[in-house]
Amino acid sequence: MKRINSIALLLMVLLLSMNFSYTTSNEHELMITRHDKDEADFLKLAEKFEKYMCLLNLPDCEGTIIADQWVLSAAHCAVAITEKFYNGRKHFVIIDDVEIEVDKVIMYKEWGNPQADNSSLKDIALLHLKTKPMNVMQAKLYVDEDEVDKLVYMVGRGDKGDGLIGINGNDGKKRGATNRIETATKNWLTWTFDHPDTKTKYLTEYEGISGPGDSGGPAFVVKNDIVYLAGISSWQDTKGGDEGLYGVVENYTRVSQYIQWINKEMTGNGDISEAILRVEPAPDAIAYKYKPKAIDIHASTLKQYVGEYKTVKNTTVKVYTKENGTKFYIMTSDNSEYEFIPTGKHKFSSKKIEGFNLEFKNSENGVFKELIAKLPDGTSREAIRK
Repeated sequence: MKRINSIALLLMVLLLSMNFSYTTSNEHELMITRHDKDEADFLKLAEKFEKYMCLLNLPDCEGTIIADQWVLSAAHCAVAITEKFYNGRKHFVIIDDVEIEVDKVIMYKEWGNPQADNSSLKDIALLHLKTKPMNVMQAKLYVDEDEVDKLVYMVGRGDKGDGLIGINGNDGKKRGATNRIETATKNWLTWTFDHPDTKTKYLTEYEGISGPGDSGGPAFVVKNDIVYLAGISSWQDTKGGDEGLYGVVENYTRVSQYIQWINKEMTGNGDISEAILRVEPAPDAIAYKYKPKAIDIHASTLKQYVGEYKTVKNTTVKVYTKENGTKFYIMTSDNSEYEFIPTGKHKFSSKKIEGFNLEFKNSENGVFKELIAKLPDGTSREAIRK
């Protein structure tokens, strides 16, 4: 889950950060878990809730199914979908491995003018689906205001890690984790990622937090075997350190404070002043599928690009191949891995992320000395071979 530092960052959900690491950690989302438990426990925990989940089919972000054709997520995730609508494209989420079209996005009021202080945000949005998803479960909304001390369940798939090492790449597996709510304020539910040695009543057996890419994902509360959605992943206070380490504090949008708004919008009785944005795709919107066109290139040719490159921020970008030199990858400083395909002379495009391109320059003795990454916002980052 990425930190929200300004409106500029909120609107640029497809950018690389200044240290050359992608802000969204590619197409997956995951949990950061305590270090002293078997990984299999967290994998098994996720299975209990996967039928409630909606993958927003963005470089990051998830949502929760709450009605026949409704998904609840974070507003800063929904921004990317509205941008596609404005550009004449349709958008499809993924539920139970099936793509379903989104035909309306509703953002909560005040979202268009948030303050620099994260605590003032109203980070919640509704997505309406064109067709009803099948073979799924619907989470009930948590309406009571007694959230403090309640056990919450979080689910995600993507960047993994634990409280000692922080973020440590991704493997695409879905994991679950638990925590216990410490505070419930006007906008937020919060909890701390506690070290197992911490003597606190808030430490849980499967202690964890959301990871990069988990924005919009759920915090479930289970009462009498009924699954309730209590919170929506929004931002993380790292207390001056790195994301994913013990001691960081999670901030989830407090669903109980938006019950009236959610019900009004879903029933069609919402006041237009209540929402800063209601966006639908144009009637002639196209179902755009990003698929870069690859050119043929011999595996031996890829060797000239392989190596480690250093950015102006003194972080390392690794370029390497897999599968006997036929697959081409880079790994950024946060251990996120991206596959690229050759699309031109010394040029490569991300297999998944539109607008994320590489160009290699300054060949010397059969190897390239310079790597330029062109980002989805049109800007570039440079790295020099170490």
